[in-house]
Amino acid sequence: MFHFVVNPVSRSGKGLKIWKKKIEPVLRRNGVVHTVSFSEKRGDVSGICRELSEKSAAEENCVIVVLGGDGTLNDALQGIVDFERTTLAYIPTGSSNDFARDMKIPKSVKKSLRRILSLENPILIDVGEVSTASRVRRFAVSAGLGFDAAVCCGATHSRVKKTLNKFGLGKLTYLAIAIGQAFGAPKSDCIVELDDGRKIKMNGFFFAASMVHRFEGGGFKFCPSADCSDGTMNMCAVYGKSPLGILIALPFAFFGLHGIFRGIDLLEFKTARLTATVPLWLHTDGEVWQKASEISVRTFPQKLRIIL
Repeated sequence: MFHFVVNPVSRSGKGLKIWKKKIEPVLRRNGVVHTVSFSEKRGDVSGICRELSEKSAAEENCVIVVLGGDGTLNDALQGIVDFERTTLAYIPTGSSNDFARDMKIPKSVKKSLRRILSLENPILIDVGEVSTASRVRRFAVSAGLGFDAAVCCGATHSRVKKTLNKFGLGKLTYLAIAIGQAFGAPKSDCIVELDDGRKIKMNGFFFAASMVHRFEGGGFKFCPSADCSDGTMNMCAVYGKSPLGILIALPFAFFGLHGIFRGIDLLEFKTARLTATVPLWLHTDGEVWQKASEISVRTFPQKLRIIL
């Protein structure tokens, strides 16, 4: 059974238009048995997916098709309780779409839908998990502490982003906010402890992105060596750099070449602990949910089955 979960407001209402004009007519024309649920507020997608996943044992094939952005995919991931019997599929309609970029999901909704309905080529991929003193959250793409989370926080509350999204230019919002954050980031130091025994003190800590995939923030290849099926995660940690140094290095990250600069460490790990001297914004897949000074990150024990 195909269960479609639609975020109707993704990219300023594009999600709903895609459902009505490009997906629902195809399903009806081909007699595809399906259900559809629409989110109304934050947290709805998680609840819907949890209910579907809990019932997955009663179905021969339980396929949850998420229609939205990276944040919607993240919410869906929180709701999956049965990783063995639940299969996920994704039709990206967000502004960043870093998951789709790394997994080479077709931009064509028609092509994506055809692959999903065929039930061909499901693969298993890694999932990340980040913990604070009060919460635990999974992530599909990345979890970031510091600068990248602050940029996401600013973009979430940006009126300009909503306008630019209508013209497919939402990424410009992130760039403008990133420039501001480069000069206004809070002063902090951080200690990063990895499972192989390394303990790295990062004075003038800027941010650390723990990543399952290569891309974050709308196309920045922060972890060019990340492999979503190797059972490990990668980290891009930036520290000890001036605002000007940050702005000089940032464009190189589009090509994955930022590691040539001093103060940018590219690390690989299975578990990591980060301890900052001040609370910093924390995000999972672009969804900012709290400030934290201590976090633990690990590769989630179970893999996610997904149709590409």
